Amino acid sequence: MKNVIILISLLLSANIYSQTNYSWSAKPVFSTIATENKDENVIGIFFHEKYEYEYADDGELQMIHTLHKKFRLNNDDAIDQFNKISVSLNNVIELIDIKARTIKPNGKTIEFDKNNIKEIKDEDSHNSYKIFAIDGIEKGDDVEYMVIRKMEGSNFGRTFFQYSFPLQLATFEIISPKNLIYDVKGYNGFPNASLSELDENHNSFKCEQKDIPSIKNEKFSYLEPRKQRIEYRLNYNTAINKAQRLTWDDAAIRVYETMYLGDYNEIIDKWIQLANIDTTSEIAKIKSLEQFIKTNIYVEDFNAPELSDLEFIYENKVAGTRGDVKLYANMLKQLGIEHNLVLTSERDDVKFDADFQSWNFLDKYLIYFPKDDTYLDPSIHAYRLGTVNSALTATDGLFIVPVKIGDFESAIGKIKYIEPTPDTLNYDNMVIDIQLDIDNNTTKIKTERGLNGLSGGYISNFIGLMDAEQKQNTLKQITSTKAPNPIYNALEIRETSDKEPIKNSEFIIYSDLSTDAFLENAGNKILFNIGESIGPQTEMYFEENRTSNAENDWNRMYIREITFHVPEGYKIINPEVTKMSIVQDSIYGFVSDYVYNGDIYSVRIKEYYKNIMVKPEEFEGFKNVINAAADFNKAVLVLQEED
Repeated sequence: MKNVIILISLLLSANIYSQTNYSWSAKPVFSTIATENKDENVIGIFFHEKYEYEYADDGELQMIHTLHKKFRLNNDDAIDQFNKISVSLNNVIELIDIKARTIKPNGKTIEFDKNNIKEIKDEDSHNSYKIFAIDGIEKGDDVEYMVIRKMEGSNFGRTFFQYSFPLQLATFEIISPKNLIYDVKGYNGFPNASLSELDENHNSFKCEQKDIPSIKNEKFSYLEPRKQRIEYRLNYNTAINKAQRLTWDDAAIRVYETMYLGDYNEIIDKWIQLANIDTTSEIAKIKSLEQFIKTNIYVEDFNAPELSDLEFIYENKVAGTRGDVKLYANMLKQLGIEHNLVLTSERDDVKFDADFQSWNFLDKYLIYFPKDDTYLDPSIHAYRLGTVNSALTATDGLFIVPVKIGDFESAIGKIKYIEPTPDTLNYDNMVIDIQLDIDNNTTKIKTERGLNGLSGGYISNFIGLMDAEQKQNTLKQITSTKAPNPIYNALEIRETSDKEPIKNSEFIIYSDLSTDAFLENAGNKILFNIGESIGPQTEMYFEENRTSNAENDWNRMYIREITFHVPEGYKIINPEVTKMSIVQDSIYGFVSDYVYNGDIYSVRIKEYYKNIMVKPEEFEGFKNVINAAADFNKAVLVLQEED
């Protein structure tokens, strides 16, 4: 009884506390801007974000979310970017208040007219928004707005505090009932929150950061994971017990119960019969199952209860993302195929942090098959077993490992590294044959191109769904050269090839084109740009002010075999121009060599990237390899008439 009284007291005090109003100055001032920021188009003056947790009358956790921001806008583009505000109503119980105003350099203010607020609905996400424009903004004005919403409580959250413009002050605060203990972790230089006792019934978890610099895009580096941000999670609820809450194991149990525990045998038998999976090999069963689901089930990118109901999915052939995974999981279980569901986050958005048990990191599913040490990606229609979203690899993930004792079923969570596929499985190889028509200043190029894995092999799984025009446009994009307006004599998909670098490829393209772009006369010599025959390449020549480590999308390899037919009566006077060797610790490399024999000049290139993460001490070598490919684009053969 004593514990019940304490809990009720906490609930009541939380309700009382959350009614306090957030400060909105009646007499705003035109802000002072730091000298180093005066020439910026946009300056963030302050961003304040606050969560005040409370219990509703029914005992459910709610929160008052306050967002208060102020900017200086110094040009028309900045005004266009920030004069329209959108407020999401997702998980919102009540929109308590919206305030906005423009503050002139002379101190005059133009208050926002609430009659201008409109509500719209995004048909794709099914979310509603309040939108409004802030009036009277001119160059050099301050713009301030505040939004207060009562929302459904959340045990986890994330807020970013770094943008393409500098921010002079950022603060974050959680106010909670005494029994709720949160953990707030800062990333990329943003501090962790400190806990203080706000009063005898409330905790405050607060952190602030001054002078956050703008963040810029850099090649081979994802922007979002580098931004200063915080993650928060509910760590303890002392009104229940002293045990840590919402751990990885708790998540594993929750996922297992949601996905597997139910009376599904009858409906799954119907699914298996419909899929007609009659092969004996386990790997063949997995491939057959994946092909069936990806060609028969339409997957919505949102979740609703019926979209996770296996009976509903069977009747309607439509599922949500969770329902889709649930179908895979139960069919695999019924077929007796060992597997683990895996949850992680995309490393191009936020990197999974194994040391911070926020379920916000449990964003995307993979399915792991221990026996074959391979993964299936249920979410991408074009991918097949072994090829998965590269952003979900080269990172940690939560593996849901089943546990069965008698009739009792559950799971434990294990944090493991998700290995990326090796470079040898993600390749883009070319066999090129080149002939010159000197009289007509024309280059004729025949190319067989083989794509595999993440480098484009998956295209074979959807290009058949395109009409003839779409297919041709797609093939032209894939085979794009540096030649403007090439004339295609042939452009087609081939099932097989006898060329060694091509023959095992998942997707093969053959092209036969003519162009006048690669030849140039220089007196009694002819210049042929053989380097441009491999298509445009990425370059990293100017990286002096780089602040981030480099990171690849996926491991990959390129082999180019070029056969150049030297025109009759001509010779190459600089055959060594294509010879290059740039290698970094056998991890990254661009190696090109040639053989010149009679009227045949052959070049073989091998370029490879065997690691996703580029260590700081490897960066210079990595950059040189990237630039070597771009340098090869500039390789020009000089042809001279024979004596």
